[in-house]
Amino acid sequence: MRKEDFFARTMHTPDDPARAAQRETLRDLSRHLLPLHRALIESARADYSTMIGPVTGPGHLLQLLNEDGFFAWLKPLTSLIVDIDEMARVDFTREDFDAVAARAARLFGTAADADFASRYVPVLQQDVDVAIAHAAVRQTLARFPK
Repeated sequence: MRKEDFFARTMHTPDDPARAAQRETLRDLSRHLLPLHRALIESARADYSTMIGPVTGPGHLLQLLNEDGFFAWLKPLTSLIVDIDEMARVDFTREDFDAVAARAARLFGTAADADFASRYVPVLQQDVDVAIAHAAVRQTLARFPK
């Protein structure tokens, strides 16, 4: 890869105040999604171990996260985190920002996606780490411009 291509992909032009605020909001959302994601993975790993079989190590867990349908409900959250982190490093438009906000709202808003919510809400109600992380995510989402 040429150096120019690398910088074009990973750097952004100086932000105006509005985009700087959006970029900071994205970074805050990512910072709060990561512990939530970690807690959900741990909860799902424990459930998998109880219902299906032991998870023998980090490599096995990674394989299960990528390939096993038991963990498929976490993929929208994983994808959202990756996309936010990528977007926070490059130039983006207001439409890009709004699209990410809409995706986050579909997972954690009042009218959440039914498939995700059917797995998420029971964990949210039972796991204090998930509940604490969820509250931080909701506070960050409340700062997103409408």
